[in-house]
Amino acid sequence: MDRDIEFIIFGEDWGRHPSSTQHLISVIAKLYPVYWINSIGLRQPQLQAKDIRRVIEKLMAFIRRSVIADTETSSTNLKKIIKPLVWPLARSKTMKYINKRLLATQLPQKRQYRVLWIALPSAIEYIELCQADLIIYYCGDDFSALTGVDHAKAIQAEQTLSIQADLIYVANRQLMARFPKHKTHYLPHGVDIHLFQSKQECPPAIGREKINIGFYGSLNNWLDYELLQQLALARPQIQFYLLGNKDCPQVQQLQNENIHLLPAIPHHQLASYLQHWHAAILPFINNQQIKMCNPLKLREYLAAGCPVISSDFKAAEEYSPLVSIATTQLEWLSAIDRITQLNPQQVAEYKQKAYQCVQDDSWEIRIEKIIHTIQKIRCSTGE
Repeated sequence: MDRDIEFIIFGEDWGRHPSSTQHLISVIAKLYPVYWINSIGLRQPQLQAKDIRRVIEKLMAFIRRSVIADTETSSTNLKKIIKPLVWPLARSKTMKYINKRLLATQLPQKRQYRVLWIALPSAIEYIELCQADLIIYYCGDDFSALTGVDHAKAIQAEQTLSIQADLIYVANRQLMARFPKHKTHYLPHGVDIHLFQSKQECPPAIGREKINIGFYGSLNNWLDYELLQQLALARPQIQFYLLGNKDCPQVQQLQNENIHLLPAIPHHQLASYLQHWHAAILPFINNQQIKMCNPLKLREYLAAGCPVISSDFKAAEEYSPLVSIATTQLEWLSAIDRITQLNPQQVAEYKQKAYQCVQDDSWEIRIEKIIHTIQKIRCSTGE
């Protein structure tokens, strides 16, 4: 394997949440030098408390910018996290010029064949600064449907990026038609098989003697809170655990005694909850964002061998019948009753089938395919 390759990544803020890009790049960083550029946002900041806090956050991060030195990344080739001080989706020529000058001072000197990996289309303004030999656009989301995004600007940037990119990877088959066919590849999300298969102690927050059902992830406006409340009322003997940041006011309506709202926990601790739940759920509302989503947690649920119940969307349907699809409250309750009444042998059989379903979906296998394609392109161009 050629090792004289370096990667520059335009992604979200490193460590902010365990995205598919961060999982993929964590594997790449074991093989090649990686420079990660923190988020260049997908909408113009507004004069509101949340945006003002975010701007201050970015300013302080820029002031404290430094080379990576924590134990989690010291064994990899993740050389530096670049914390850019740029205004998101700048519109004036003056602001765009200032943004480019600021970022240019932070970029590393090019030393070898350089791959530019873009996970956010707002990076389109900075491609020329990077001296890339190969440009990859990794489309992990449908930016035209995401909440809190300047949709018009994001789509415009993505269209330009799709022309300039040498390779395009999409995490959802439904996004394939959006890009040039000859350079677009389907790259479904992976999973850390070892983490979710390894035996974990039951966390103190979980009542081991009770029937437990859980969800982890952002508690945002794409969850069906009315459904959750009705399920908890209908099955008071079952404990419902929701792990994650409370990112919308609707969460406050969940006042049921058997609904437990727990804070977000580090990714490496999630398996300890999953392995001690009787079922894991994806209780999403029906909107365009969910129709186009492909949640990482779906494969993690399966890798842990935890039976899954989900709202109806394309990515979940692909794993039926291992994933029980429910569209009404009655269907949800029926699935819950069936799964929580499985005997030990049936549970063991489910675990085996679930593992077999995702055993070839590791992040390492995903990266092997990407690196092979990069090397093939590089050879064909004589680089």
